[in-house]
Amino acid sequence: MEERWARRLERQEAIAEVRNRFLEKDRSLDRAAFEEVFDAQTLLTVYRLMKRGLIEDFHGVISAGKESRIYHATSKQREELAVKIYLVNNREFRRGRLEYLQTDVRLGRIGGSVRKLIYAWAKREFLNLKQAHEAGVPVPKPHAVANNVLVMSFLGENGQRYPLLRETSLGADEYAVIYRRVVEGMRALYRGAELIHGDLSEYNVMCGPDLSVYFIDLSQAVLIHHPRADFYLMRDVRNVNRFFASKGVEVLGEEELFEQVAGRKPYEPVA
Repeated sequence: MEERWARRLERQEAIAEVRNRFLEKDRSLDRAAFEEVFDAQTLLTVYRLMKRGLIEDFHGVISAGKESRIYHATSKQREELAVKIYLVNNREFRRGRLEYLQTDVRLGRIGGSVRKLIYAWAKREFLNLKQAHEAGVPVPKPHAVANNVLVMSFLGENGQRYPLLRETSLGADEYAVIYRRVVEGMRALYRGAELIHGDLSEYNVMCGPDLSVYFIDLSQAVLIHHPRADFYLMRDVRNVNRFFASKGVEVLGEEELFEQVAGRKPYEPVA
């Protein structure tokens, strides 16, 4: 009995420790709002990752949205990290996600609760990042996933993330270089990782030093054998061409770009 109470007390202390760390670093949340979006199970998950040495400390919010918050953190080895925490109280999460989850053969049985769907979504993003990173695609390196918490490398310098493509202001020649690199990344993602981003645009491409590019937000990426794979790839093609054409870049035709990425024409069978 005493041992059980000791474990319960330790759990409460762990949750309180992580809660206080977040509130110190994230001034955009008051305590009531924090309790609403970060429940005890999420905080316990973070605490266990900290106990494993994967996370040592948090340094503030990188981005915040309706579905998740991303924190800048460091590991025990002082490596800079991005810690993405999916909000488990997102009642709108199920909408639009089931198609991706139900057709992903890597996930197995998921379960019907919103919490289990969110856990599966976090795992799915981890798997997509892992496949892409191992294929040499410029993406954050995934380190771990536990429940609704995803740990990956931080894309930036001195605590400042790299700018999104939409946040840049460059010349047409520089955008032409970036365009070629985005196309190379799309091809590596398709042919090396056998994935299609599915939501590629200026909102989820980061620009690093020397006009380098990084793809982010791969949670919705689909395998190339997905029933609607060509639809998603063509949508990426159109989004990418639209942005770069608006910057004065002479872009490839849609079918030509599709063929450069996939090695075949749209809606031809995948080899």
